[in-house]
Amino acid sequence: MADEKGKVFTDFMEWQKEKRKNIKIMFEIIEYLKSHEIYWEMDHMEGIPRITMVFKNCDNCPNFITEGCIWFYEDSMEVRVYYSELGADICKTSQNRSELYRLLNFLNARLWPRVSDGMGGTLYQSQHLLSPRFYVTEDDRYDITAAMMVSYTHFEMYALEIEDFITAALPGLMNVLSPFVFLVLVKNMTLDTAIDRVKSEILGEEKR
Repeated sequence: MADEKGKVFTDFMEWQKEKRKNIKIMFEIIEYLKSHEIYWEMDHMEGIPRITMVFKNCDNCPNFITEGCIWFYEDSMEVRVYYSELGADICKTSQNRSELYRLLNFLNARLWPRVSDGMGGTLYQSQHLLSPRFYVTEDDRYDITAAMMVSYTHFEMYALEIEDFITAALPGLMNVLSPFVFLVLVKNMTLDTAIDRVKSEILGEEKR
């Protein structure tokens, strides 16, 4: 009987530990943000812990920034990186959103970003670790967004790589894509030209 009670207690403690894993990982990410001097705030949205971040030095982006949020669910986290409110306003007022949707569809089909340590592989090798989806939010905000779900099991295996991807690789990619996205929206670039330039300048494909 004592052994059975001990097992029940152990199982309960393991369950409690798993239930708190989202909070543990959230504070791990906060420590990373602090160490890299990235602006962040923490709050709750509908009872879900959330971190909101601002990524600077995005010279091609509206207001020269991108922003991000991480929601910490029970067994995974949802990550979004998106353009600023000015970028959302440009999207909302554009009469060319259908062309943007086709561009985002192309990105979802062809673009597989890699995570890199920025140190020539000293910390870890560059790899296709995560595959964000590009879309415009289905609310009245019109945020142009890259989003992904990351399981905590995956995060624990590749914590540094995933933190770097969220805070550096993904904002950097949004910065590189920004001219094509917004020139299409304001009709200063055709969709075909934007896709051709993504192919050559980002995917490294030679023009046929």
